[in-house]
Amino acid sequence: MDILFGGATDRADHVRDGRADVALLYVPFDDLTGLDHETLAVEGRVAILPPDHRLASRAELTLADLAQETLPRWKGVRWTGAPEARPGSEFTDAAEALHMIRLGRTLAILPRSLARPMYPDLVHRPVTDAPNSELVLAWSQDDRRSLVASFVAAAVDAAGTASPGPS
Repeated sequence: MDILFGGATDRADHVRDGRADVALLYVPFDDLTGLDHETLAVEGRVAILPPDHRLASRAELTLADLAQETLPRWKGVRWTGAPEARPGSEFTDAAEALHMIRLGRTLAILPRSLARPMYPDLVHRPVTDAPNSELVLAWSQDDRRSLVASFVAAAVDAAGTASPGPS
């Protein structure tokens, strides 16, 4: 078994075009067209901001707090920012966006697992009314191989979620 690393915007395409058998994706961010999936985890979202940002001293935030902020657009990913936020620059990976956050040019709202502990120099605040995100294991809806089904079943079992996997 090989492991293929992909950017934030191409993992689903790797499954669709056959370069990968399965992918870890985030709902509602990734496009699941043509894919079946099983949810492995559901988590809240956090705002990532520079330490000197005006909202950094708050214990938690709401989407209304972020309404006038500039948030990144992710190439190939549908907009899931605060409804009234200003879409900022388009990024293909988190490293680019994090540099812009450090410079005070943007903020990001990400699933909690993507924020910590990878970026300890930035401030992470729960966004209490942001829709949860789901970490899902996805595969082609036409793929019925037993190896893929076994992998999905093992991942679901390891995650502690009850689901049968592909059939």
